[in-house]
Parts: sequence; structure tokens; C-alpha cells
Amino acid sequence: MRTLTLSDIQALAHGESIPRFVGKVRKVWEQKKGDGEYGAWFLQNLIVSMDDGEVSITWTGEDAFDSSWEGATVAFECGENKQGKLVGIVRDVRTGKDGRVYKGVKVTPAGKVARIGAPEKKSEPENGSAAAPEPSSEEKIDTYATYAGKIFARAWDEAGSSMSIILFAKENAEGLTVAEKLDLQLRIAQGIAIEINKIIRKERF
Repeated sequence: MRTLTLSDIQALAHGESIPRFVGKVRKVWEQKKGDGEYGAWFLQNLIVSMDDGEVSITWTGEDAFDSSWEGATVAFECGENKQGKLVGIVRDVRTGKDGRVYKGVKVTPAGKVARIGAPEKKSEPENGSAAAPEPSSEEKIDTYATYAGKIFARAWDEAGSSMSIILFAKENAEGLTVAEKLDLQLRIAQGIAIEINKIIRKERF
């Protein structure tokens, strides 16, 4: 199917079919919808950048575009009706209530819209602050290991303080070997670490 350039599109008259065109979505506006004389209607505007400029797209389908489409290279292609005629994408030239002439492209659900590759990531988010890079798996493991080590170290100290309470008598403590004392402290520390993690995950709130 023939792919048109922006110059080709601009040369078309209102209502003429556009077989296919490709561009990068620069802006997605919020969808508008409502109920009219002929049922529910949907309207959404997009700005698509092409090699020699930009074109305004009016989408009339129910499935709305979201911001994830911004930066994506997209192919807009006509469908065919039962008679084999191209449908779904046409040149749209109209005069608004303010007297201004609006020139763009109308795309209906009869047309086909498909991403080409993955959308480019924005260098900055909408709030203007620099986007933080996604940490690697190794960096995540290092962070989790440090986090777990701090929890266990604190739990081990608490377990040591609890030993006297659990043994509660000097003769009980003296009856244990060093290995048995360490094993007991380890078991207590493990229990404390589990409880700390539960609290952190808010499982007890």
C-alpha cells in the first residue's frame, strides 16, 4: 500500500482517502466523549511529526491513546470495505466556529494503527526533573543484601541482650557450651529479623 508524505497529504482535498502514512507521535491530548443524536461519540487529537513537518490527527475510536504513545513511531493505514474501497483514514479540512480553517487527518476505527518499534524514552519527565536510570540486577542485589545485613546485625544485638532474660539463671547459662549459646542467639536473632521485616512490610498494621 502506498505510503504518503506530508506534502502528499496536504495536496489532498477534504474527504480524500490516505492509504498509509508513518510518523512519530509528539503529543496525545485527552479523549473527549459524550452521547449525541446518533449515540456515543469519541474524539481525541494527536500531533504526529513527519519528515517535513507535523500533522494534526483526529481519532474517533473508543479506545483512547495514552501518554505511552508519545515518542512512538506509528503507521496509520486504511482498511477496506466490502467493495474493496479504502476506508478509515481521510483528509480533514473544516472551518471552525471561530472562522479558522483546520487542516488535518481523520482516523476512524475502520483504519489500522500500529506501532513500529518501541517508543523513545523522554530525556526528562513532565515535571522537569531528570529521570533516574533503572538500577541493574546486580545493583538491586547489592542494595537488598546491605538492607538484609543491617536488619540481621540489629537482630543479633537484640538477641544478645535477650539471652539473659531467656536463660534467667546463671546456672542455665553456665550449662551451655559456646556453640549452644551461639546457636540459641542465632535462633533468637532469626526470629527478631522476621518480626522486623513483617513490621516494615506493614503486615501487622
